[in-house]
Amino acid sequence: MEDDQQHDPSARTTRRSYVKLLGALGLGGATTGTAALSSQAGTAGAQPRSEAGRITVSDSGTTIDDAVSQLDFGDALSVVEAGDDAVRVQADSNPSIVDVRDDLGVEPAEDDLWAAIEDHYFSFAPTERNHCYTIPAGTWNVATDNVHFDAHEFLGIVGDPFAVLKVTEQDVDRMMTVGSLDASLPHAQRTVMRDLQIDIRGNYDTGIARWYTYRYGHMENISMRGRRDKFNSQYGGDRHTILVDGVRSSTTNVINSCYLNNGDTTSDRSTHVGHAIPFSSDIYNQGTNYWKGCQVSDYIDNGIYVSGDDGRNTITGCHVRNCAGAGIRIGPNDYVQDCQITMTEQPGYPWSGLWLENGGGQLVSQLLIKNTVEKTTEIIRLTQDGPARLTDIHITDEGTDGRAIRVDDNDDAPTIFDACTITDRSSPSTSDYAVYVSSSNVTFNDCEFDIETQSATDRHGVFVTNGGDGIDRLTLDTCTIDPDGASLRFAESGADHTVECSFFEGLVMSDPETTLSRVLWVGNRHRGETIFRGERSQWQGDFNFGFEI
Repeated sequence: MEDDQQHDPSARTTRRSYVKLLGALGLGGATTGTAALSSQAGTAGAQPRSEAGRITVSDSGTTIDDAVSQLDFGDALSVVEAGDDAVRVQADSNPSIVDVRDDLGVEPAEDDLWAAIEDHYFSFAPTERNHCYTIPAGTWNVATDNVHFDAHEFLGIVGDPFAVLKVTEQDVDRMMTVGSLDASLPHAQRTVMRDLQIDIRGNYDTGIARWYTYRYGHMENISMRGRRDKFNSQYGGDRHTILVDGVRSSTTNVINSCYLNNGDTTSDRSTHVGHAIPFSSDIYNQGTNYWKGCQVSDYIDNGIYVSGDDGRNTITGCHVRNCAGAGIRIGPNDYVQDCQITMTEQPGYPWSGLWLENGGGQLVSQLLIKNTVEKTTEIIRLTQDGPARLTDIHITDEGTDGRAIRVDDNDDAPTIFDACTITDRSSPSTSDYAVYVSSSNVTFNDCEFDIETQSATDRHGVFVTNGGDGIDRLTLDTCTIDPDGASLRFAESGADHTVECSFFEGLVMSDPETTLSRVLWVGNRHRGETIFRGERSQWQGDFNFGFEI
């Protein structure tokens, strides 16, 4: 047999090319770094031993040539059949785990990682795409725009343990699109992306991902280094930084501990609309998204913007800082819990902290809002079309002007504030109210509004007004309103109000030419003046201190 072997000293196989060859067989990640050099001539090959249950391959770490007599695969190969002249082996490694360096031959800071993953992904049929691409620690180049991972059984792109993906071409406007708007098969069944930082420093701007998932999506520990510059005409980055939609009602997506804290660059536009959006779902979302422990700072077109879809978004443990538009903007059946909104720097455009809009069924609980900057609108805005409940909302306002809360929603559906507080230490330049009620069927239970102006201008409590259309069914139950000026003012006619067991430290009044009908006023304590200048009709009540019905 030795006479049949051809020895060509010039045909040398480097370790890297050998590892690439092993990668094509799904064995590359298993090569060990031990050396077994021998003075015996011969080819690199398996050396079967009758007493061994495995074969080994020794990789010298330098050059594999005629001097190598043995290659050590460790536990990566198992003997499944042995005879006198041959040994058949199988790989113990998982071919679905693709190491981008060992299996795809990508080198950090040199090759285009995204192009290599794209080539490998599309070398399989959709039903055979079942791979997790692991990216070793280091910085890896991304020079391919918008790889469309359209359909797979499983797609994972993960840092091992953590990796940086650096955008190196201005043409990269969006890194990836997953799935499609069409919910037909084949589709993106299960998608995972985690432990990666996207580096756009330099003359680049890009969105990270638009996901349209079919069954399940999971994004975790994804961050961006560098500031977005959406309106720089040279860059052309995507409007969405991270957008996640489930295309079916049974789809579940989890976005956990993702950080977009470097913001977007201010343009000369008169509106915030059109700048980069950090976290979002849009009208195509039918599924349930869980946004958990995410952070966003200094974006101009909202912070977490999920109000426009028919699915459900649950936002827990998130922190939004210094965003224009709205810090958290939710829609039908969405839920916000245990979050923070902080404003310490003026974003340059109008802003609100929390905005409820579209549909109804919104729930908000345990929300902390701290403001120290100027506002021209309100910290909490409610314009939704259905019922909503806000519980344990705590606002501290040390800014200037504007309002803390404005309710202007559907008159027929109830909006309830329960155990909410406002600590207003703002410095207004004009006399105004902290709370505006501009629609019917609004309830404040066990709320406390502590208002003390820090300027020479008065700051008042609750203002019931909508421009003359009438407001009914306002309920104040066990509330305390302690302002500089008026505690409660009715500027509109209305009926069926209920005010009970509340403390009014300031003036309670109604405007001339208003009529308040069928009002229940029981057990309240009036420590300021009470002056109803308009008409009162069919009032019921008793046991009030400082005011007689």
